[in-house]
Amino acid sequence: MGIVVRSLFVLAVVLLGVVSMWTTYVSLHDSILPEPAVPIPLANGMVWQCSIMALGMSVAIGIMLFALKVAVIEGEKRLNVLGVAGMTIVAFISITFNLDVLYRTADKDFFLRYSNDRMRSVYEEFLSTATAGLGEKKMGLLRQIAKQQGELDAEVKGLRTAPSGYGAIAKSEDYKLTVLAKTAQVELDAVDAALNTKEMADAILRGPSPASLDDVEKMQGQLRVECKDLAVASGVRLPDVVRLESPLFAVFSKLFDWHSVGFKEIFLMIIAFLMDLGDIIGYALVPNRARKREESEDNEPLRKRALRPLPAPSAVTLPVVVELPSAQDRNDAGGEPFPLPTENIATLDASARRQKLRIW
Repeated sequence: MGIVVRSLFVLAVVLLGVVSMWTTYVSLHDSILPEPAVPIPLANGMVWQCSIMALGMSVAIGIMLFALKVAVIEGEKRLNVLGVAGMTIVAFISITFNLDVLYRTADKDFFLRYSNDRMRSVYEEFLSTATAGLGEKKMGLLRQIAKQQGELDAEVKGLRTAPSGYGAIAKSEDYKLTVLAKTAQVELDAVDAALNTKEMADAILRGPSPASLDDVEKMQGQLRVECKDLAVASGVRLPDVVRLESPLFAVFSKLFDWHSVGFKEIFLMIIAFLMDLGDIIGYALVPNRARKREESEDNEPLRKRALRPLPAPSAVTLPVVVELPSAQDRNDAGGEPFPLPTENIATLDASARRQKLRIW
């Protein structure tokens, strides 16, 4: 890798690392580690409430990922598919915080809207259940009164065993109807009052949407005041106070709701992933340059091929030494051809062998 490409790669890693550390800090500060905070004065009289634990954790995660990336750049680590998967696991914490901040930045009213909808859904379900119970109770009381009224009318008309007319039996039925109507009216008044309370709670829910999380808490307090009498009249338990979730858990509750996941959620998940590992993925996709073989490595097979084992001593065939006669020897022989003696040097002793091994 050339110096220019290496420099650009390092610059990209540094910039992405700084952005990732900042998103990690913001997510930790808003969700998990808001305290302890130290006020740090800034320009124009502004004061930054810096969370020490969130800042330390974000910087530690960023430095760890930066060190891994530098090791890849310097060639100390060569990535493959398993290497990218391993770094993804290491970077999962930072990717999670990146996704939290990116989603809340893309939809600034998400957490307020999520908190408001979650609180409303709890109390709307309570009002629906309580209203259904009060309606059944009211219908039961009216049914009892109507039944008793029917008993009285039937007795007066002579539709029962006694003859028609307002007799003793009809008088007894009229007495029962009067008592039942008076007692049922008390309960009906309580049901009507509870239903009026429900209408007041509906008016609060139909009001303007909260502009802040404090307004959500205030609305919940008003609803609990109005629903208290409704819970007593209906016999339905008043729901517990809805505790607002942290932004991090709210974002992931939204993302894991497969029915509401769309293009925006998928796009932001890809961006959060690439913010920490995009440079490493790009580096891993670059084909590896063929490594030049050293000269010693190139010559080593030749040397191995050039070397041959020496033959055993018994397999060596020594040359035959021929001793030519001198001119005096030929004159003494009368000019006749002198036989050329031959003998194997292997049969001679050491001194004779040295004497015979001469250049004639």
